[in-house]
Amino acid sequence: YQKKIEQSGKLLLSIINNVLDMARIESGKIKVDENYERVGEVVDEIISTFSSEAEEKEIHLSGSMKVTHRNILCDGTKIREIYVNLVSNAMKYTPRGGNVTITVEELPCEKEGYIKVKSEIKDTGIGMSKEYLPHIFEEFSREHTSTESKVTGTGLGLPIVKSLIDMMGGTIEV
Repeated sequence: YQKKIEQSGKLLLSIINNVLDMARIESGKIKVDENYERVGEVVDEIISTFSSEAEEKEIHLSGSMKVTHRNILCDGTKIREIYVNLVSNAMKYTPRGGNVTITVEELPCEKEGYIKVKSEIKDTGIGMSKEYLPHIFEEFSREHTSTESKVTGTGLGLPIVKSLIDMMGGTIEV
């Protein structure tokens, strides 16, 4: 019972936070707040955050880093929120014994004083149909209901990710 209460509390908090995030994004109240960050530390934090869930589900969670310039100015809070949403989805939809991999790679950048970083989250989860892809970033959109997939969620995680990435001048592809 204790575990069910804790899980329900976490789910409710997650739903409330997602709705509040979307409201702040849509109202234009969220701004980019750049601070000093180390690229590798952010990924290590995300892996650490999900390590116990990965152990519990026997999911192999790993990361790889191919970055020359590790010290950057960026909005670390928003980047962490993006990673948390993407890795959370990967963990939710990956069955026991599967894999979730975070790869971060520095790409050539023409603009002096800037770097271009490509982050990739790969998993061995259930995937999604090509028909659903055009709707993946729509609010409250889910390919499968909680009843069908046995996975809970609001359908707000990916729209939040897309909005934050757009706000920071990045791109996201599936």
